[in-house]
Amino acid sequence: MQQPNERGGIDLKKEYSQQDIERILKSDADIPENIDRKMQETYQKLGLVKTKDSQNTRTRTIHRKKRKVWAAVAAAAVLTAGLGVTAFAVSQLMNVNLKETEDGLIYDIAVAPETKEAHDIKVTPTYVPEGFVYHEDGPYALKWHNDATDGDMSIIKYNAADLYKMSKTQEEMLHTMFDKDSFVETTTINEMKTDMFSEGSIYKDSDSVRQDVFLFNEEYGYAVHVYLEGPGLAEDEALKVARGLDIEVLDTTVEYASDEELDALKQEIEMAAGKTSESNHYYEIGDEITIPPETKLGDVTPETHKVTDIQILDSLPLDQYPKENYIEDYDTVVAPLLNEDGTLKDHERYPLKNGAIVEDGIESTGTKFVVATTEITNTWDTAQEIYIAPDMLLLTDNGSGYLMEYWYSPASEAYQEFVSDHRMPEYQTVQMFTDNQKKGVRFAEIGAGETITCTFAWAVDEDCLDDAYLGFYGGVAGAPISLVKVAE
Repeated sequence: MQQPNERGGIDLKKEYSQQDIERILKSDADIPENIDRKMQETYQKLGLVKTKDSQNTRTRTIHRKKRKVWAAVAAAAVLTAGLGVTAFAVSQLMNVNLKETEDGLIYDIAVAPETKEAHDIKVTPTYVPEGFVYHEDGPYALKWHNDATDGDMSIIKYNAADLYKMSKTQEEMLHTMFDKDSFVETTTINEMKTDMFSEGSIYKDSDSVRQDVFLFNEEYGYAVHVYLEGPGLAEDEALKVARGLDIEVLDTTVEYASDEELDALKQEIEMAAGKTSESNHYYEIGDEITIPPETKLGDVTPETHKVTDIQILDSLPLDQYPKENYIEDYDTVVAPLLNEDGTLKDHERYPLKNGAIVEDGIESTGTKFVVATTEITNTWDTAQEIYIAPDMLLLTDNGSGYLMEYWYSPASEAYQEFVSDHRMPEYQTVQMFTDNQKKGVRFAEIGAGETITCTFAWAVDEDCLDDAYLGFYGGVAGAPISLVKVAE
């Protein structure tokens, strides 16, 4: 039933560690300069793209097939035609193939830097769906949001240097794997190879649709990704956006990463993927938890933690756990999920296998609240803004003596909105940065040498409680995880 990942130790998986970094970077709090700089550098080196930036600390929504919404050409025939041996035409800087694996479809992209210089590109849409309003969204993406439908649209650009770096350092290009049944067709737009994907929401109570269009110019070595998600989208809405793109190859050149830079980046990615986390540290309630010294990252983690209490509760009475301390709005998000006695209603969930939804494995489960109180101490001689929330990790022995992480995906969008990110707490007593829908609430300003006490609560499926751990320092690339077991 539970689906552990396939690497050793507490395997943070490449995809999930990217989400962890996104989680921190999405905060609107004023992150200390040294931490912000290091995280921003890692974020950009990894080529991460914020494809969904909804409320709080929520990461990109996982979608898989539920129904196909575009009138598709025979997908198997079209897809097979796109697979083949990588070969470059004389004038090509890049070769792109959509590769079918056991788990889904991923891009295999090869760039020949000796062929041409890499040029930056400028992408301007001439068509934007009605109701979508532009918001600034970092160096890689243009981002729109529809307040009425909670729809999102991003236009993400990649130059040849970006794609070369990714091709040499990452297993999955463009940070995505699609379900095979989501593939619609391959076509041509302005002499660019164009792949189209469409998939409905995994949530039984949602009619949202996700559409993705990827455009590739193999001659100049660039790619553009149109990502569109929301309810009520026309079948070809993302395609309309793609057809209306004004793409300009700029005179500005971008240097390809050197072999030395690629080797260093590979090591960073391995660290961020948790491949160095076999030597995890285990603590008891009352122990002082510090950054493991072998990581040599004490200069960016100026704090210690101490778990003083852990409880497993059926409910959180409002006279003891006030509604304003929930991350999501209590009345509209939390209360509808509760029984009259305050316990959580049973909910349905999907197991995941290698990050993909197992649709035929849907099941119903009960839920408990895990409540933990921690003390966080600023060990530096100046005030700092510190990330205070522990991670909730579900870990199981893989049979070789150390632990692997697993998780489930809710089948209800309403329940998913409550749990947001399955690692992050749903309830938190210290909330200093509550602007912009509590995006920065996981940070707290702590004075030099000062200790604060914070109580957190997570909703955890009751059959997973024996596998539940609080994890500390897991958001820092390469750090072994410091763990406190929830249920002894």
